[in-house]
Amino acid sequence: MIVGSRDIDRDTARTLFEHHLSSFLSQGRTWITGTARGIDQWAMEWLLENGEISWAVVPYTRFKQPQRVQSSLEQLDRIVELQLPKRKTAGAIRNRYMVDLSQIVFGFWSGKGGGTVKTLKYALRQRREVHAIPVFLQAGGQSSFE
Repeated sequence: MIVGSRDIDRDTARTLFEHHLSSFLSQGRTWITGTARGIDQWAMEWLLENGEISWAVVPYTRFKQPQRVQSSLEQLDRIVELQLPKRKTAGAIRNRYMVDLSQIVFGFWSGKGGGTVKTLKYALRQRREVHAIPVFLQAGGQSSFE
């Protein structure tokens, strides 16, 4: 499973994936992502480009997802539609569902917002293997990592 902050640009995300995830490719894994802007969106794109088995879990239905991800959704191996009621907690419920399906959770966190951290904490409580990767936002919105 890949989860992360929404404020990470495409180039930084791709560099992070190459650095932290490329050794996990081509092993017959099924990768799970959400469809939010940022890490979710870039991970879905990167995994598809690398020919990986990829699923997306959406809180509502596939057709209620943003237009920017519709073409990627068509290429995925599976889309899990939770069909949750439209509530503020839908994203958190979706993230817990994805953790419950996963053995390994990769989290890319910029320090903003709480969804990624809450998901990583939940994954630890569920005794999943967790890789938490910090991403540092610089002045002007540029992101970097160490």
